[in-house]
Amino acid sequence: MPSAPGARNSYRVMTTGVSATPEQIMGTCRQLELEAAALYRRFQLASDDPELCCLWEMMYREESHHARMIEAVADRRGFTVPAISHDQLIALVERVEVIRGEADVPGLSEQRMLSIAAALEFSEMDDLFSAICRAAGVAPEGGRPDHLAPLIEAVLARSPEEGALRHILAATLRLRRRAQSAGLAGLAGPSGTEAERR
Repeated sequence: MPSAPGARNSYRVMTTGVSATPEQIMGTCRQLELEAAALYRRFQLASDDPELCCLWEMMYREESHHARMIEAVADRRGFTVPAISHDQLIALVERVEVIRGEADVPGLSEQRMLSIAAALEFSEMDDLFSAICRAAGVAPEGGRPDHLAPLIEAVLARSPEEGALRHILAATLRLRRRAQSAGLAGLAGPSGTEAERR
């Protein structure tokens, strides 16, 4: 679990053993959502476009809400955390950190912000959040179209880097796989970055 806010590799877990602990799984998911929220707040403060400022504010609020949902679910009596191996959890965190790391470049353009947001929103981070929601009996897709439609519209309207569209396509394929199988099967599949290289 993290020792300092925003620290890289802060929630890396040990690779010994088969499964990550429920505390590691839930803590990692909550931290990923909080860090996504912090990133969108950074984008909001750095943007001069009123429409994009509204988008980043909305996404900040949504990710903060997701973090509160995970915290509430973790406190439920009788809730069984979905199983995930240490290696899967580590790989997921590392892929998300690579995406977030792309935002550390000074003078980030709004197009790059959109591309990074698309990569993050359609990463395996969503697979973990959705698996936890399903285990808790919460519909993970509830409100998701309202959350993602403005981002997709901004991506298409502003013709950003081709990578953003590739992330959306990779996510569409991953969502189809997820609809055809249960649990965390999507976590074992290729990441958006890997799909882009194919």
